[in-house]
Amino acid sequence: MKITNNHRIILLYSTVFILVSLNTVYLPVWLNETIKLNVQQIGLLFGTAGFLKIFSNYFITKNIKTFRTRRLISILITSFMLTAFIFISFIKNLDVTLVVILSFLILIIFSPILPIVENINTSLNKKFYNTYGKLRISGSIAFCIAVFIVGFILDRFGKDVLPLLYIIFSIFFLCSIYLIPIEENRDKNILKGNFSELLADKVFIVVLFSCSIILASHAMYYSFSAIYWRKYNISLFQVGFLWFLGVCAEILFFLLIDKVKIKNIFFKAIIFVSLITSLRWILTFFFTNFFILIFIQSLHAFTFGLTHYLVIYYIYTKISFNNQLLAQSLYHALSSGVIMTMLTILAGFSFTFHLEGIGFLIMAVFSFLSIILIYVRGYILKI
Repeated sequence: MKITNNHRIILLYSTVFILVSLNTVYLPVWLNETIKLNVQQIGLLFGTAGFLKIFSNYFITKNIKTFRTRRLISILITSFMLTAFIFISFIKNLDVTLVVILSFLILIIFSPILPIVENINTSLNKKFYNTYGKLRISGSIAFCIAVFIVGFILDRFGKDVLPLLYIIFSIFFLCSIYLIPIEENRDKNILKGNFSELLADKVFIVVLFSCSIILASHAMYYSFSAIYWRKYNISLFQVGFLWFLGVCAEILFFLLIDKVKIKNIFFKAIIFVSLITSLRWILTFFFTNFFILIFIQSLHAFTFGLTHYLVIYYIYTKISFNNQLLAQSLYHALSSGVIMTMLTILAGFSFTFHLEGIGFLIMAVFSFLSIILIYVRGYILKI
């Protein structure tokens, strides 16, 4: 069977999002229950790593111009992560400080992988409007299956097997990387990204910040939802099931979004997701019943799916090709980096005062700020 560009994109998305599922859902639980870090320490760890992502994203991706370089960088990053977890898995009585340092480094250097994979998609995908959602769901499906299966495995065999799962899935991702084309027949690939030119786009800055705020408000959910729900006797399997349902809703969204003419409602869509995101975190604060949470998780289709699509849509349609990878790196560095850093640390410290769920209300307030930014954009940036 001939391997097409669509096959390459699907395999990349599938394997990378399995690793993302481990980082976002189960790594905090493993650090808390196996390594014995408290919630505040985990918040500082993820928050500080998130802040440093903006530097790793920028310095690693700024000079990437060809598929050959994308391939090499991806291999080096994944190889480091694979080596680190082999070390963690097979060295007995490993010092806790060393485990924390390795986890910290993994969180920082893994960050550029996502914008690289997104850029490979938009570079290989010649029919973005018709196929982005359908190709992107491969990552969501993989994430969905991974959180479900990994939750079962950890409940059945114990959380100590998490590093072994990292090793297995890192090898899968390395295999998909080798399918990335080495050469790309496009003259525009020789152009280098221009950071100043990118920042001069005022509309992009508004879109970037408004959507990044919404996405960063997932900080409490990404880093602490599993720990928080565990306090209400929700098993790891049920935690995985809740994430499974949230991503199922996201999959349905990506299946349908290619049929929507987003251009005519672009800024209204940002306002909509801001409202829905605030509602989601308020409901998550007030309800901890497993069956009610199932309904609340369906809102993930909009709070993440639509928000992410709006950013990628703008980058693909409005940003010059040579600046697209830089724009995607800035987006990931800001949304899951600087802004999420502050919110993760804030959410982590809320546990100190036995106000565990209050972090969700804090996230709701920050989500609402995007509406204000959209409404006042004309006065601030004159657009």
